[in-house]
Amino acid sequence: MSTEVAPAPATPRPRTTAIATQERRFDWFDVAVLGLFAAVSVWVLALDLYQVASHNNLVWTGTDGLFLNDQMQYLAWIQDASKHFLASDMFVLRGTPHDYFQPVIVVSAALHALGVASWLALLLWKPIAVAAAFFGVRAYIRRTLPGQFDRRVALVLALFFATWAAVGDEWMPFWTWGYPFGLLAIAAMAAALVSYDRARVERRFSWVPAVLGWVASFTHPWQGEVLILIVIGAELVTFRRGDGLRRLTLPSVTVIATLLPLLYYEALYRFDPAWHAAQHASRHVYSFSGIVIPLLPLVAAAALAYRRRPRTFIEAATRVWPFTALAIFAFSQTGVSGTPLHAFDGITIPLAVLAVEGVQSIGFRRLPGWRLLAVALVAAATIPGSVSQLKAAKYWASPQGHNANFIYTGERQALDYLAADKQPGGVLARATYLGVVVPAETGRRTYAAGCLWSEPHCTTRIVNTRDLFLGTLSAADAQAFVRSTGARFLLKDCYSPQVLPTLLGSMILDTKHFGCATLYQVRTQG
Repeated sequence: MSTEVAPAPATPRPRTTAIATQERRFDWFDVAVLGLFAAVSVWVLALDLYQVASHNNLVWTGTDGLFLNDQMQYLAWIQDASKHFLASDMFVLRGTPHDYFQPVIVVSAALHALGVASWLALLLWKPIAVAAAFFGVRAYIRRTLPGQFDRRVALVLALFFATWAAVGDEWMPFWTWGYPFGLLAIAAMAAALVSYDRARVERRFSWVPAVLGWVASFTHPWQGEVLILIVIGAELVTFRRGDGLRRLTLPSVTVIATLLPLLYYEALYRFDPAWHAAQHASRHVYSFSGIVIPLLPLVAAAALAYRRRPRTFIEAATRVWPFTALAIFAFSQTGVSGTPLHAFDGITIPLAVLAVEGVQSIGFRRLPGWRLLAVALVAAATIPGSVSQLKAAKYWASPQGHNANFIYTGERQALDYLAADKQPGGVLARATYLGVVVPAETGRRTYAAGCLWSEPHCTTRIVNTRDLFLGTLSAADAQAFVRSTGARFLLKDCYSPQVLPTLLGSMILDTKHFGCATLYQVRTQG
């Protein structure tokens, strides 16, 4: 006689495991959105390649963004760090400390030292940053919203929401155009909050949020500041009596790790005159209405979600995030910090989640044809504004006399000569054109570029170089000015007249012509 043993009851699947599996599931919609985000990210790159194909006499300098000063600043850091590990300010002719460390710059500098062009060493970060941003945003949304349709709506809004008046920082694809540092920081901040919430739900400690916070702060410090305030604010909102000291380990380690790079940047500001001057130069004041009005459709829908009290850390973090961005923005507006607009980088992520929650809270699903209506609303909130941004990019990426994203063949040859020449010496060029390009393309210092790193008296530097190359200075003034700069080389671009031989006379020791560009070696002593 055999005895049958009843099967053991199935062990219920842990809720956290089920959630994690659901968060990782990748479907056709994700593929489509990632493909669209990647396609938009190469828009400026495609425009650049089109210009190269259309103009035989123009050479692309390898920039991938709309604002040349930023791109050339990154490339100059890569050039300098490839020789010294730590980067310095290359946009003045005096010696400046090699004290700037940034992980992405260091890796790019290592590639450049191995023979990779500096522009390519930076451009290689684009696919990494684009993928990191997409998966970071996707993970955040899947952690906060339960329904598939809601998640898809929020993902599209977070990545593509834009109005005609939107500023670049508020439109996520803008950061794919030459700003891998900012995009990586947004991705790291979102991923840090997701991993933090997972560790908190599972009542365990994790180093992942701390490492991601460190990355966010080092690559783009504004996101580190926002992350610290989000963690502190969300912990306070979800605090319960009886929580032991053990609960403080995760937030403490995360905040401290995120804070360390910020302390380093503060040290740069206090002890490096170049960084001190650059931060002062970046102190801008933006209209609050000009920042908020483009976001109003999203803000109005998101405001409805605040009627419900958050039950989890990630829900609290989503509600705290917009207020932390406002706090950092207001703090930067006081002049203590710089570039306040960067506080809003990635702001569409929490607003998209809250907008979906808010609209659902007023019974949107009870409307007839609500899915079709939702698709129409999302299209209206993303397509026109995104098209407007793409059109604006087309203008800024086009060849212009004040924008050296494209230069003439002769100018390229002159820069190549300077890069290969073993003689040391800085370069004096028209500040707003080739002056911006010289450090990135040759590894040499330049006398003046944009008003951020060419300090002090940046405006005077720009005006004097302009007047010199246009020939509006007298011969005596021109010679005195050139002598005062200490430059060994003067680089005349193709837009400037040939006036330097007349103005400088015997100061010129050597002249080399490269098509419409000319390189002069001058005597600056005696």
